[in-house]
Amino acid sequence: MKILVFGAGVIGSYYATKLYQSKIDVSILARGEKFTTIKEKGVIVEDFFTHQQTVSKIRVIDKPDNEAYDVIMIIVQMVHINNVLPVLSEFKNAKSFLFIGNNVNGFENIGKQLGHDNILAGFGAVGGKRNGHKVLFADADPKRPNKTAPIVLGKVNAFSNQKFEKIKELFESANIKVEVVDDIDGWLKTHAAMILGLASAAYKKENNMKNIAEDKELIKLIVKALRESMNVLKSLGVTIIPKRNRHLHFFPDFLLEFIFRKLLNSEYAEIAIAGHAEAARTEMRALADGFLVLCQKSKVNYGSLKKLTGYI
Repeated sequence: MKILVFGAGVIGSYYATKLYQSKIDVSILARGEKFTTIKEKGVIVEDFFTHQQTVSKIRVIDKPDNEAYDVIMIIVQMVHINNVLPVLSEFKNAKSFLFIGNNVNGFENIGKQLGHDNILAGFGAVGGKRNGHKVLFADADPKRPNKTAPIVLGKVNAFSNQKFEKIKELFESANIKVEVVDDIDGWLKTHAAMILGLASAAYKKENNMKNIAEDKELIKLIVKALRESMNVLKSLGVTIIPKRNRHLHFFPDFLLEFIFRKLLNSEYAEIAIAGHAEAARTEMRALADGFLVLCQKSKVNYGSLKKLTGYI
């Protein structure tokens, strides 16, 4: 299969490298300085914890071409999706478009421009940040280095089962674990509900995870915002995925507060939360604004979430 990774940020560089190192025919689209440096030096990624570095001389383009890509992986911030749709429509021979990343706005507009039967979506649970041309990434907790985070995949509309299976097998052949979900829109909205409180608190405390963990009132606010967010989704009939998140309302506040403090004091939080928040403030603001629209539709109280997202 022939793959194009559209976007040379942290996650795009990570997946392009994984595919390339597995001898898969992959190209990457980058622009400006990124295009020049990738053309000259290749894609350079480094594990944040082990410091193992990989250099991949991946074919790079800076504009649409006529290649017959089986899949174009679009890995751009949510705020840029509508801007790249006209560019994506210029790939006349592309067979499928896989949107990786946050999205609480749905896929109706994307389907109108690229074809409703050509779209699938997912999420890459990879944290990281840039250090010059080099990408620092974290795809696993250092205490469990062999348990890498999967890529979440789901069909949108009437995407072909046969094509979906081939794409799933492609990732698995590159040693990328795949988690298939039946309702990717529900998964993405649930993910937003889970992360918005933490991301907002990160901006309030200038990305100092330890300071968040030590602020008892802020931790309590994060828990309240999470409960409000879940209530919003339930009231709108959104499927909460993964299923384990449906049981959060059974957890007492003190237990959720303990879980958040433990997470925030971990080494993993420094790159997965702080690193991403530092690099994606515009993304988080757009995600918050989109989720607040859902809150307004639900008529559920969301005062704590509104207060927290004001820090972004």
